[in-house]
Amino acid sequence: MRIAVVSDKGGRNINEDSVGRLKRDGIYCFVLADGLGGHGGGETASSVAVKTVLQCFDSQAEVSEDILYAYLEAAQNAINEKRQENTALSKMSTTIIVLVTDGKKAVWAHCGDSRLYRFKGNLIQEVTDDHSVAFVSFVAGDIEYDDIRRSPDQNRLLRTLGDKSKFEPDIAKVQKINKKTSFLMCSDGFWEYVDEDYMEEARKQSSSPKEWLAGMLEERRKNAPVDCDNYSAIAVFI
Repeated sequence: MRIAVVSDKGGRNINEDSVGRLKRDGIYCFVLADGLGGHGGGETASSVAVKTVLQCFDSQAEVSEDILYAYLEAAQNAINEKRQENTALSKMSTTIIVLVTDGKKAVWAHCGDSRLYRFKGNLIQEVTDDHSVAFVSFVAGDIEYDDIRRSPDQNRLLRTLGDKSKFEPDIAKVQKINKKTSFLMCSDGFWEYVDEDYMEEARKQSSSPKEWLAGMLEERRKNAPVDCDNYSAIAVFI
């Protein structure tokens, strides 16, 4: 397993994204979260979510849909407990992507618009669905997929971790993977400025996740405005 990670504040004063990884009993857990809420809330929510998932994984490492749901449920509860402790954090929530793999099989889950891309060779085979108004417009046929990046509704999220009204993560089925498989996990501050064609082209030209991530970061730098959002990404080669 080869891995590369980046997380940066971009053009903002603080970085409300959090990333983490852990290996236990031959199994890896990768977590990426993009916090919302402002005034320290987003930063707190993403940090709490990542730490809680990794703590749960450390206690019970397993490539399982049910266990992954339990990780996220624990993170949801931890965010809500933190909210109750401090009223200034009452509006905080976070997107999240979690990937668990032993190199032979993998399972992942998400809430919000942080994405996981699964590659076979150089080509994208699967992408998580954004929980956003813009993605709903795409499904309805009102906009094209690439237009999600430019939609004024892209940041209007329908599901997040810590949402008071509901807990509804998407959990993928456990899938078999092999040495041709690679993964890209990223927040919207990354994928908004690196399109899928470029992800595939950069993957084709890269022999390591570090090289792949470096190529995409250069593309992002060219396309992102000065006051751009935080951005984070995790690249994994099986």
